[in-house]
Amino acid sequence: MASGAGKSWASITSQNLTKQDNNTAAKPTPIPAYPTITKISATPRTTKRSPSPSHVPRIQSKDEDVYILTLATDLRHHEAMTALRDQYFPKKLNKLAAHLTLFHALPGSLLESNIIPHLEAVAARREQFEVHAAKPFRMKHGFAISVPKSEGGAAAQNVHAELQRKWADDGFLSEQDQGGCRVHYTIMNKVDDDAEVAKAFEEVSKGWKGDWGVVEGLSLWRYERGWWKFQRKFEFGKGIADGSA
Repeated sequence: MASGAGKSWASITSQNLTKQDNNTAAKPTPIPAYPTITKISATPRTTKRSPSPSHVPRIQSKDEDVYILTLATDLRHHEAMTALRDQYFPKKLNKLAAHLTLFHALPGSLLESNIIPHLEAVAARREQFEVHAAKPFRMKHGFAISVPKSEGGAAAQNVHAELQRKWADDGFLSEQDQGGCRVHYTIMNKVDDDAEVAKAFEEVSKGWKGDWGVVEGLSLWRYERGWWKFQRKFEFGKGIADGSA
């Protein structure tokens, strides 16, 4: 299993989840090649959809910021998964790098009084763990890469459950965030042409050999018109590291 690069993960996330610094130092392990995979120009859906009520925090006001919480992995693994996503996600809709989401809609009004203190406390007593982006699986409008329970999925669920217990009692979680957690990497989505999805899924299923990474902590993002703006990284066992949006 490859280790993370020497460069700080936060140094790229502070420039959004979407853009990576191309002028980086050489990495100890190269991003894996996918010789059997070719680029597909996926056709994105043309209709816009409003957010489902189940995806909205219970106390959200019209102008309130919404935050997303993800697992923060080592840089090499992060870049490897982003390279795969960039090949298949519709280019015009791909505003994000690859990510493992724990919570989709945390209310900004409770950020300082509730959410950040709880994240600091949970991260401080957690240890890093490995994750394996293992097997592709189909979704309605694309496909994703699973993280099996025995290869980091269960550890991610434990972190999610510890955070969720308190926040569920506080009553602000969206219906979606009150549910379970099965972390995965979305590689293609929002493609209505089933033939295109099937072709891409077949290519990746044949060529994908898996990729291991290390979960170093948690990352908090502010949602902004489809973009995710990096706010802070909460390192496991090390407290908190600040970032700028």
